[in-house]
Amino acid sequence: MVILLIILWLSDTSVVLYVLLMLTDWNRDWMPGPYPKTPEERAAAAKKYNLRVEDYEPYPDDGTGFGDYPKLPLVSATARNPYEVYDIPEFKRNYNEPVRRQSC
Repeated sequence: MVILLIILWLSDTSVVLYVLLMLTDWNRDWMPGPYPKTPEERAAAAKKYNLRVEDYEPYPDDGTGFGDYPKLPLVSATARNPYEVYDIPEFKRNYNEPVRRQSC
């Protein structure tokens, strides 16, 4: 109800869109960047996704728009270590851990 009152009170559409974006969980920092072309860009992308440079492999640059998002192996929750302490134990996931593209 309060959100509706704020939207009705504001008349400028850019302000309304800004308020709506602030209320969502989406963050533009989570968007993939451009496809890495140099070794320095690959190292920066690997660091962005908390991966080692040796483990980082982006999706091919075929125009699908995945950019620098890493191509991760398919590992189910049942195959992960049951004795490790996870941030989200129900899904055996840690905060800020990259997710496979098909899981998004």
